[in-house]
Amino acid sequence: MPFDLSQESTEGYCKVFEGVYIVTEFHRPGFSEMMPRLTNRGFVFEANNQKNGKHLLLSGIPGDECIPKVQAIEKDTGLKLKKIVCSGDFHHMAMKAWLDAYPEAEFVHSKLRFPQTRNGKEIFQNEDYKRRIELVEGPTFPSLEAEYGDILEFYGFNQFLMYDDNKQSWSAKNKNEPLKGGMLSMMKNMSKMECTERFLCVWFYHKPSKELVLEHNFDMCLSKQQINQASAFMIRMMSKSNQFESNALKPLPCAPKDRDACRLHCEQMAPILELDVEGVLDYHTDLKMHIRTYSNKDEFKEEFTKVLKKSGEHDPTGEALFALKNKQGGCVIS
Repeated sequence: MPFDLSQESTEGYCKVFEGVYIVTEFHRPGFSEMMPRLTNRGFVFEANNQKNGKHLLLSGIPGDECIPKVQAIEKDTGLKLKKIVCSGDFHHMAMKAWLDAYPEAEFVHSKLRFPQTRNGKEIFQNEDYKRRIELVEGPTFPSLEAEYGDILEFYGFNQFLMYDDNKQSWSAKNKNEPLKGGMLSMMKNMSKMECTERFLCVWFYHKPSKELVLEHNFDMCLSKQQINQASAFMIRMMSKSNQFESNALKPLPCAPKDRDACRLHCEQMAPILELDVEGVLDYHTDLKMHIRTYSNKDEFKEEFTKVLKKSGEHDPTGEALFALKNKQGGCVIS
């Protein structure tokens, strides 16, 4: 049975399964009112292993508004948060706040893009922060598998491309330095962007509930209500609601055009089709909403294969993705 989201709220925390909790806040990309108002989630799991005994693990790094909510889970369960696993290179804006709030916790984050971002460089200047962050590249995560493989499986996708943060000073660095300029300025800047940097996306599968949680190599599945929260008319007009599709063929972020990179990505995607999934969710869907739910493993495989066929990611050789990517421009590795 997938996570029960019926009680999800931005007030406090919500228990969604035995030993699983969600903390939620509202967030706008770039911290800009122009953008849709997203749900921003952190998933908290009760865990037990030889290294840390009984404790809590947080997957995702939501904003600092969620820190008191996790502290409430600690108080109510009597367990301490000892491991924080980032969902990938997109989610690091509130990293400092979590590092400060949990000085004894271990962090797992991407070694691909995050350390080279403006925010990442600043964080890694602090030696105390640096020693507590394990940098990973994926697609597998041996330390997480050894410690949490009884309840969670983590899947890394590391071939998709994003812009170089250091060349886009107008974009958000962190909460204190949000996106600069208005809609026209943003569109002008985005028209000049090239996706040249590999980034990491971390999906997880919770075995007991059969819940699969996605990251930003797939597009955000937003409701009309979320989209209508954007102050920019152009954003409201251009955004589609309730879509479930990959970002592979989109301009930002996007899949690579290189044949070997396409093959590697599709090899990383292939194991997902073999999972027994009943619920699909991401960090930003509207409150109380799944992206999709399924009655059994076969239904998930059939329906998710249809989703992947649109971008060619169903083909583990990568040839279908490679062919589709090379029919369009952009997204080249420099």
